[in-house]
Amino acid sequence: MRDGLIPEQPIHMGETLPGAKISYLDINMEKKIVEEKLRELQALNATKKEITTVMKDLGIQRAKLHGWPNTYAFTKAMGEMMILEEMKGKDYKLIILRPTIITSTYREPFPGWIEGLRTLDALFAVYGKGKLTFFLADPQSILDLIPGDMVVNAMVAAIAKHSKDQPSLEFVIYHVGSSRRNPIYLQDVRSMGYQYFLKKPFLDNTGKPIKILKLLNVIFCDKFKRSYTNSRRALDYLMRLAELYKPYTLFQGIFDDANTEGLRITTREYNSNADMFGFDPKCIQWEEYFLITHFPGIAKYALK
Repeated sequence: MRDGLIPEQPIHMGETLPGAKISYLDINMEKKIVEEKLRELQALNATKKEITTVMKDLGIQRAKLHGWPNTYAFTKAMGEMMILEEMKGKDYKLIILRPTIITSTYREPFPGWIEGLRTLDALFAVYGKGKLTFFLADPQSILDLIPGDMVVNAMVAAIAKHSKDQPSLEFVIYHVGSSRRNPIYLQDVRSMGYQYFLKKPFLDNTGKPIKILKLLNVIFCDKFKRSYTNSRRALDYLMRLAELYKPYTLFQGIFDDANTEGLRITTREYNSNADMFGFDPKCIQWEEYFLITHFPGIAKYALK
């Protein structure tokens, strides 16, 4: 939800983000609100499905109230707050590692491996199936992506480095991403997705290639030529997608990774085989990665 250069700094207890409607985050109060809502639903004999729906909506409502875009980021932030608070005055060493959007593996255990559809990959899947022909986004927005094996390598390197640190170093934060060193823009990913499906289209139930259209950025009124009901349903669906993906497709920030760059330098200095634990996004050739590794990996492992 921030813009500009976002430093590797801690999130302190009670902190909220710009745009929050409440100036202080009281975690105990949030837990109490959750517990009370659950008791209320149980008293009404709500089904498991109803409870799930209501609690999801409540989570998003509470997250946005404090400036976070969704419950995932909101609960991650609360976790950081709680562990930093717990550490005060204690002889612990803490590493907080914040990966950005994790994509399929770059190299290990083999290129393109991924479990399930992650973040923006779901859009790739519905686009390839011909169900998404236009989407609301900023073509100039940076998509901060990082392959999964680079995240693991960064964890291993951080543990190795800080196992030798003096206890006086209470904690360190690492941003593991690509927007600072090797940015890729949404318009580039859109173009590469189109290129990929032209050469390797998904097949429908009859085995015929699914035709796709160039993904547009603006919803045009003449796209809706069916009944008002169908048009309304399609528009509502698109707006829900736009709202869900807004933190990624309209993002205007860059995650600073000065600490992570220092870790990369240290790893190279003390490891003769540093490539084995590589996590430098500058080595990624994005077009090659998407067309040869990531997109085929999604089709093979996530959509099998």
